Amino acid sequence: MSQLPLQRRARRAIVRFQARLEAGPGDHWIPLLIGFGLAAFVIWAAVGRIEGLETGVDLAGYSQTLWLLTEGNVPRPSLFGTDVHLLELRWSFIMYPLALVATVVSPPRLLAVSQGLALGLAVFPLWRLAREIAKLRIGAASSLCLAYALHPATHRIGVEDFHPVALAIPAIIGAAYFGATKRWVWYWICIVFALLCRADLGLALGFWGVVLLGDGERRAGLWTMGVGFIWSLGLLLVAQPLIAQAGIPDARNGYNGQTLGDVTLTSLRDPVDAMQTLLTQDNLLLVIALLTPVIFLPLLSLRHLLPAVPLAGLLLLSGPLESPFAERSSMLLAFVMIAAAHALNRLGNMGVDRVFLDVRLLTTLASAAVLLFVASSPTSPYERPWAWGERDSVDRAVVRAVNLVDDDIPIRASPSALALLSDRPWLYSLAADRPPSAVNMGFPDFIRAVLVVEREIPERSDAERLQFEEGMIDLQGFELRYEDRADGVALYVRD
Repeated sequence: MSQLPLQRRARRAIVRFQARLEAGPGDHWIPLLIGFGLAAFVIWAAVGRIEGLETGVDLAGYSQTLWLLTEGNVPRPSLFGTDVHLLELRWSFIMYPLALVATVVSPPRLLAVSQGLALGLAVFPLWRLAREIAKLRIGAASSLCLAYALHPATHRIGVEDFHPVALAIPAIIGAAYFGATKRWVWYWICIVFALLCRADLGLALGFWGVVLLGDGERRAGLWTMGVGFIWSLGLLLVAQPLIAQAGIPDARNGYNGQTLGDVTLTSLRDPVDAMQTLLTQDNLLLVIALLTPVIFLPLLSLRHLLPAVPLAGLLLLSGPLESPFAERSSMLLAFVMIAAAHALNRLGNMGVDRVFLDVRLLTTLASAAVLLFVASSPTSPYERPWAWGERDSVDRAVVRAVNLVDDDIPIRASPSALALLSDRPWLYSLAADRPPSAVNMGFPDFIRAVLVVEREIPERSDAERLQFEEGMIDLQGFELRYEDRADGVALYVRD
């Protein structure tokens, strides 16, 4: 039998199958499978990192925040600085409703689950945007949502600790969809939710009002600009400096202690230096990493991408290279996907009611998503995420040491132990970039316990380890409460 009849039959079968999906079932089941599949996978991976003690300061800091709120205390998490209020962390009001759930759910797990659910939920407005606004067919909409679900940035945001800005991703995409369909009640619900996640998102949402003006929505556009700009600039340029003048130290917020207002003024004073900072190799690689999995499609719809550019530039200027990836990329990822949907609309040919796209383009998009997920995602099979929840001997030693510390004792600990210790008012991180020193590191009198995990600090000799132990006992007045030399875990406690 010749190949031609087989090819024709295969094509006819594909066309019939696609026609059935276009008739309705595809719009119900495909986003459901992709969205819930993504959420379940990210939550599973994030919880595995918690179980395997692979989390860091940010998850522990926000967990401590939730614990303080559930206990009825002022939310000043010590992990983020001295006397720093929750609202100084970019004014993330969303943490207050999360605290209500934290009364019945462990805060670290709650944060991991909420972040995974948000990432999965973003598939639904993205699908509706692709189908109803961009007029894409089932195959194109599925390829776009698959590109988002497999995007390495999506998984980095989901598993690398917790950041409130990640919760705003579905709200930003939802605002783009509901604004295009003129469903203004839901549009404003999305806008308000995004602003409650983080104040500086108002800058990007304010510029989205310009897009609405271009679409002829004068009233909605002006209101969006006003609400977004006033909210962000009022909190970041007025309220934040007033708090600083009142003598409250800046938060350790992932941006080297700088506010966006400080960054803006610095950029205006020295634009050449600001441009050099903005165009560093790491910043360019971050932007390329966001655009490559969608084969640079957003560049074909700059109108929908440009609202994110001013805020993205400020974030890249204000953030050190080691700042959390989610803090610098979550908002930009949402606009990248919005622009990609509109770009696919421009590349296709309009049929009766849907845009027809070359199957080779969709194959390239889906293939790029799969290959980059396997090659560079933090949850790639190469990273063995199925083993993240397994605790090795070091992890078990850390757990044993943590169980020996009372809940009300102020403690400084290595990053992997912080999430286990977050249910206390006074918790501090032990620096991981240099070996601990009993003389120079400074363990104030109010620090009653120190937990050291050797694998999280630079390698040191047995003599240096013995010198530190003697200094902790003789100079600082600690006693060695627990030690596992084989696994490199030591707990020091003093009365």
